[in-house]
Amino acid sequence: MVILGIESSCDDFGVSIIKDGNVVSNVVSSQIQHHLVNGGIIPELAARLHVETFHAIFKEAIKNSGLKVEEIECIGFTNEPGLIGSLIIGRIVAKTIASYLNIPIYPLNHMRGHVASAFINNTPIYPVISLVVSGGHTQIVLSKSIENYEVIGETQDDAIGECLDKIARKMGYNYPGGVEIDRLSQKSKCLKFDFPLVQLNNFDMSFSGLKTKALNYINNKKDYVSENINDFANSILNACINQVIEKTRLAIIMFSPKMISLAGGVSANKKLRNDFVKLGTEFNIPIALPEQEYCTDNGAMIAKLLDIMLREKDNVN
Repeated sequence: MVILGIESSCDDFGVSIIKDGNVVSNVVSSQIQHHLVNGGIIPELAARLHVETFHAIFKEAIKNSGLKVEEIECIGFTNEPGLIGSLIIGRIVAKTIASYLNIPIYPLNHMRGHVASAFINNTPIYPVISLVVSGGHTQIVLSKSIENYEVIGETQDDAIGECLDKIARKMGYNYPGGVEIDRLSQKSKCLKFDFPLVQLNNFDMSFSGLKTKALNYINNKKDYVSENINDFANSILNACINQVIEKTRLAIIMFSPKMISLAGGVSANKKLRNDFVKLGTEFNIPIALPEQEYCTDNGAMIAKLLDIMLREKDNVN
């Protein structure tokens, strides 16, 4: 089976081709440089840039795969959630190609794509508990199959990536600021600043209080923060990671999964990955981590989601 995956939910346009379960091509066009000047993503600009780049990205993906366009057998594209304009562009591209080739098309969920990214080079063992952490979402998901799932916990306000970006902006760093906080934190082993673990019932999370406290530190103790900027970043990052790890630990205790997985843009963070591996070791549970290239938005995660869906349906039938 040759599957084309299209991801256009935000500021990246990704096209990938999977053949017989293996990624043979994965091309992503990033818009970060275009949005830097604005300090964040401008939805209208993101959509216009998708229009300008999708043709070249699609051609490159086909070329890299070594396949012909006519060999594509089905298409999966991101239908939700995301920026409306960006989603529309991806949908139009997918429908146009599907109409030309007369092949089936599947509208897919972006967050489920992130979950699937951990299984590009791993096989899911159900039930799976997935921690999905990105710029716009932070969720804990329990999956009994790729289509039978439940979001059992999520942030009640900011996502981790959003929280870090806002703090970094106040610190004077450009978008995306989470990368800068991660870079600074690696220069410190000290937790000099107090960011207590947020206590919420069940598996939900909150990062707005942490963000507010960090901004108060910057506003009221600017010189002290500047003198200890690496420790400040390390304290913030540890507080964020500790919260999602502890919530995932509670979910493991409650649901006894056979596998845990990590996904989303923030899953590229070295400390988070290390702590997640330790969590798997603690409970003696297999873990699935996405390769670095599959952490951020990309077409391969959408193609893999469709690949797993079709395989699991075949097994049921």
